[in-house]
Amino acid sequence: MLLRPRSHPRDFSLDTLLRVNAAQYSEREACIDGDQRLTYAELNQRVENLAHWLLAQGIIPGDRVAILLTDGAPYLTTLLACGRIGAIAVLLNWRLAPGEIAWIIGNAEPSTTFVNPRFVDLLAESEPGKVMQVDETHARDGQFEPIVSVPQQRLILPDLEPERALYMMYTSGTTGKPKGCLQAGSAVASSAMGFAVRRGFTRDERLLSINPLFHVVGMQQIAAILACGGCSVFAGRDMDSAAVLDLVHREACTTTSAFPQISFPWFQMDAIRDGVMPLTNYTGGAGMGKPQIYEGFEKAWDCRVVGGYGQTEVCGFATFIDYPDMLENPRSIGWPMPHVEMTILDQDGNQLPPGEEGEICLRGPSVMLGYWRNEEASEAALAHGWLRTGDLGTMDEKGLGYLLGRAKELIKTGGENVYPAEVDAVFAEMPEVADAGCAGVPDPKWGEAVKAFVVLAPGAELTREEITARFKGTIAGYKRPRYIEFVNELPRDPLGKLLRRELSARPVSDDQAA
Repeated sequence: MLLRPRSHPRDFSLDTLLRVNAAQYSEREACIDGDQRLTYAELNQRVENLAHWLLAQGIIPGDRVAILLTDGAPYLTTLLACGRIGAIAVLLNWRLAPGEIAWIIGNAEPSTTFVNPRFVDLLAESEPGKVMQVDETHARDGQFEPIVSVPQQRLILPDLEPERALYMMYTSGTTGKPKGCLQAGSAVASSAMGFAVRRGFTRDERLLSINPLFHVVGMQQIAAILACGGCSVFAGRDMDSAAVLDLVHREACTTTSAFPQISFPWFQMDAIRDGVMPLTNYTGGAGMGKPQIYEGFEKAWDCRVVGGYGQTEVCGFATFIDYPDMLENPRSIGWPMPHVEMTILDQDGNQLPPGEEGEICLRGPSVMLGYWRNEEASEAALAHGWLRTGDLGTMDEKGLGYLLGRAKELIKTGGENVYPAEVDAVFAEMPEVADAGCAGVPDPKWGEAVKAFVVLAPGAELTREEITARFKGTIAGYKRPRYIEFVNELPRDPLGKLLRRELSARPVSDDQAA
């Protein structure tokens, strides 16, 4: 009988993917950042140079290195260099205020911080360790370019644990202070491989990278391109929609995950040039209830629209759904990715049968290691052997998942539970409504009441009485909005997620009663 030889656990990480591509596709383009174009061999060499420089600065495995950069080749190089020596990259959100940045830096305690000059003021209240300024123009007389473009003194690379952390991405902090989500390099690579396979990526893929890399959507896209040997084309932070569209054509980008503020204006521009729209894949939303808004991508551009659901704690998208399935199941978030298993659990960790409502739970190699210095939150999130997402949902007999909303956004009125997504879905069927969202507000009689915030389509008219009439016979009476406020826009984060906490905090007046 033949026996497989025993061996040490194989290292599997983003760095593994980079090394393989640098050997196999050395002259293929890995990334494009403005006027800088790097092949896989060049990117790998720059990562190697920076890794040895970090070692020379005394950085050891487990040390934190903060990144406060715009997206581009320096960001990718720094992240991968951290992975090569076992340092933990702390991905800082440059949209935060100085005080918020200071709290995260105080929690992470980085030894070194890489920062663009435009963001230096964000560190005014922090103790970021050694500060390395990185010029976005790749200036040869700056601090960063001379390090990564010139071979550094070669030191002995440390032995690394296979399940070491690669990065720490802080969650939005909806329940208080943000939590540092620790992801292993193997988890990020597993997520990248699963995403690339499910999307059908090849080495000819050219990604328009438009989502910030401090966010898991942007990170998963970049990682997936590394997994398939494609090329990442970084859109500059100061580009408007027209400039981004020009970049799509100039670099023949084949795929993107662009939020509506970027891509929807293209329909009023010269989007198809010489009969061609190079984009062949577009990641839209899932479980939105109104997938028809993406019809133009499919029909006018012959572009494949896909959607999904995920979290920072699982390295990005965990489910996937094609556009035809979105139309057939408009509230569905799709099927699990190849690297993820999904189920619905009750509070005690019991699996629920199809159709029953509970908490969406995930497991697989892309689930986080835990939260940095927060054992209590880690144990709660990883209870019962699953990642407990905090999202409520169901699964049907076919294995399709359906998102009902955040557990903390559940509206409890008169002893009954109302899922905001159910109310939003009714508004999604009203042609007069351009956007709508609901939230729970205090009510002296029922404890909480449903309040809807409605943005009317241009030129449309709709009264509170007409809205109430549309709800009758559609969903239960206790679920219909007790208050309706007409607004010009809804508060959303840069990726389009509705900020229901802000809606709940808005005042309620008698003239809003429905």
